[in-house]
Amino acid sequence: MAAIVSLVFDILGWFTAPVICSIIAIVAGHRAHREIAASNGRLGGSGRAKAGMIMGYIQLALVAFLCILFFVILLLTGIAGTGPR
Repeated sequence: MAAIVSLVFDILGWFTAPVICSIIAIVAGHRAHREIAASNGRLGGSGRAKAGMIMGYIQLALVAFLCILFFVILLLTGIAGTGPR
């Protein structure tokens, strides 16, 4: 179940609140992966859990990259460092 939650929140994160949904997807994916490993093969969904974790990490990295890029552009154009003229 946690593997499906991980995938659902990761897909939802591409359309709404990417940071929050990515964190939930990563946590749920790790939890599912741990539960699947502890079940000795009785539970399935390892691929879904891994996909949710990987996509969540990629989404967080993309958001971080875009934030850094935004601030670099602001600094390079001089918008951030100028006061009233």
